[in-house]
Amino acid sequence: MTSSNIVISRPRTSYQGLPGLFNRMRRDVFMPAREKQPARSLTVGKLLSAVKPIPKHSFLLGQCKDGLPFLMQLVDPEIGALLISGDTACGKTHQLQVLVDSATRLNEPHDLQVSILTHKTNEWRSFWSRAQQEKYLYQIKAWYEPGAEALIEGLVTLAEARRDGQREGASILLVLDDFNFVEELSYSAQVNLHWLLAYGAQSGIWITAAIKSTYAESFRYWIDSFRTRILGLTKSRTDLDILAIGKNSLAESLEPGFFQVWTGSNWLSYHLPLLGD
Repeated sequence: MTSSNIVISRPRTSYQGLPGLFNRMRRDVFMPAREKQPARSLTVGKLLSAVKPIPKHSFLLGQCKDGLPFLMQLVDPEIGALLISGDTACGKTHQLQVLVDSATRLNEPHDLQVSILTHKTNEWRSFWSRAQQEKYLYQIKAWYEPGAEALIEGLVTLAEARRDGQREGASILLVLDDFNFVEELSYSAQVNLHWLLAYGAQSGIWITAAIKSTYAESFRYWIDSFRTRILGLTKSRTDLDILAIGKNSLAESLEPGFFQVWTGSNWLSYHLPLLGD
């Protein structure tokens, strides 16, 4: 795994005192599978079929250049919220769907529930094609629906209850597609969501969002809340400097469907598999 396609970076203005994920490669958080697959594009199902055993609370990022699946575990709150960014048509929504597809294959419904906020609800509703997946789906809401703010408020209430030790239950994967629409929310909903980005992972509420790189400058307040970064093709060096920390990124020259992550010492890259079995 020598090429580069995904970026994990620490925000410049927040969480500077936190150790861990951003200082070194965490083998218990990011891991290539031991079994090799041919270095060709596979489906999520086929790529995961050779991975045994798979740790609990895992999901798939993609397939490395050498054919190995690249897995991530949602176990360490220091991972925080995860931001996927890149230029138009680089594969941001597909990356989100790979995460969700694999998460529903690798975890039981009583361990994981999925909620989605998006501007294109039809695109995501058609994604839930497997009958088994319906057991994992909590809600799909459009950013402009009143139910979106109710969903966020409910997750804040859940997180606060868990922080007080009052409730246990499944981890929540909150997917925020078309994240630029966050500013369509009311002020109170934005405050609640910003709090979840900072503290949700401590209560088992894991947030992953996708946003176009062209919004980097105007959304710095929000971007700084994401502790983990994934980058696709980003042609603008100005945008890239805001979105990622790490030297010699190759994000300007990535092909669509490829992403890279900064491990703290080097870049790791992968490409997205196809959805399904």
